[in-house]
Amino acid sequence: MTASASTSSQTIHLNGHDLSLPPQAIMGILNTTPDSFSDGGAYTSTEAAIRRALEMVQRGAAIVDIGGESTRPGSDPVSVGTELDRVLPVLKGLPKDRFIISVDSSKLEVQEAALQHGAHIINDIMGGSPELFKLAEAHRAGLVLMHTPAPPKTMQAHTDYTDVVTTVHAFFKERQTQIRQHALPAVWLDPGIGFGKTLDQNIALLRALPALRMDGCGLLLGASRKSWIGQLCDAPVDQRIGGSIAALVHAAIAGVDLFRVHDVFENAQALAVTMRLVKDNASDA
Repeated sequence: MTASASTSSQTIHLNGHDLSLPPQAIMGILNTTPDSFSDGGAYTSTEAAIRRALEMVQRGAAIVDIGGESTRPGSDPVSVGTELDRVLPVLKGLPKDRFIISVDSSKLEVQEAALQHGAHIINDIMGGSPELFKLAEAHRAGLVLMHTPAPPKTMQAHTDYTDVVTTVHAFFKERQTQIRQHALPAVWLDPGIGFGKTLDQNIALLRALPALRMDGCGLLLGASRKSWIGQLCDAPVDQRIGGSIAALVHAAIAGVDLFRVHDVFENAQALAVTMRLVKDNASDA
């Protein structure tokens, strides 16, 4: 079964392919790591990862986001070689003309190799770099640029913002200025829920989503199964689907464009119902 979030998709040209993307869409998380916080170890074989990617698309994901390095709080980085060994076989095994493929990496060598092997989007948790902007422009690739105050190993020691919403807004504004200097087909900005933020700071950002929108950029939310839900609900990581869906519904109404999730079918269904109800309310007004 497929849960479709929208029927009015647009065609977007990414790294040599014309691909379909709904105005509000699901990005399915595909971790090829042994140590990611939610599903580490589940898709470490190339065959299992490819099956999972195709399953997520069939269940409602418009984008599959492949990651070869855990970015959970406190995690250690891996080498370029290790990350490439995890990501490239999966990337090579996936069709490039059927759905959008993103690679989640902050290493320029991995980003470059991913684009050379057909990735359509680079998802950089460290917010991008001048080199990445030029690389994406050369490949006509999309970008996701996330706010985080520090690498995953130490990010939770850097939560002393005067005002987290003001800080993230300023980061988005700076990135907006930088990317306007490049011909890029699509850019999404991500406030980085759970990345160097406390529970109260995560809640503040979720409440401020409409104010974080930037002209010329989409907005992405990655709140799925994260520890802030566990802190609110005293729930282990495998019992946070309800909280994840609640965050998605709130964000969809706030105008978020992409939703990075673990549980594709459930979230795609929630998004489809939410947007139909919002549309019907607008028509009745």
